Amino acid sequence: VGPGVGARPSDPTFPFGTLRPPVLYVSLGTVFDAGPSVLRSLAAALAPLGGTVVVATGRTDPAALGTLPDNVLARRFVPQPELLERAELFVTHGGMNSVNEALYAGVPVLVVPQGADQPQVARRVTELGAGLTVRPEAVTEAAVHALARRLLTEHRFREAAAALRTAQRQAGGHLRAADEIEALLHRARGKREH
Repeated sequence: VGPGVGARPSDPTFPFGTLRPPVLYVSLGTVFDAGPSVLRSLAAALAPLGGTVVVATGRTDPAALGTLPDNVLARRFVPQPELLERAELFVTHGGMNSVNEALYAGVPVLVVPQGADQPQVARRVTELGAGLTVRPEAVTEAAVHALARRLLTEHRFREAAAALRTAQRQAGGHLRAADEIEALLHRARGKREH
């Protein structure tokens, strides 16, 4: 049935009107603390490639990132699904929810896996051709810049992400899941009656 991509509360204070394409989005999740130096490095690597780079800092105070390039917007939290609909690239920790939301929007991903199931998610994204992976210890401005440039300029990544978007949407989602459960219950009731 595809991923369980649900609605999240909107944020009327988010400045969507100021975003300039291409929008590049960075979020390393809320469970693992990436810290200001990693987030600052990612922002600096992406700034030359983007119209606007949006960095969701999570637990890290955006002020801790210090002075950032003019085209970088840092906020603790952002309306991720809405932002992904406008993004050209997503740099993520590789959490299942975040990756599914990105692929549901057809956005290629650069995965920086932190732990848990994220290395497996990163490997699968790479296998499917919808993104690339960089190990946390290999995150440098130069490495991230080069990988992000590939994701933005090599059309195969966007095409693979778009194909996954189509597949996810055709899978049926929560409505198909409800139909499948109801059909299973109906079949179970029918067997009990015989």
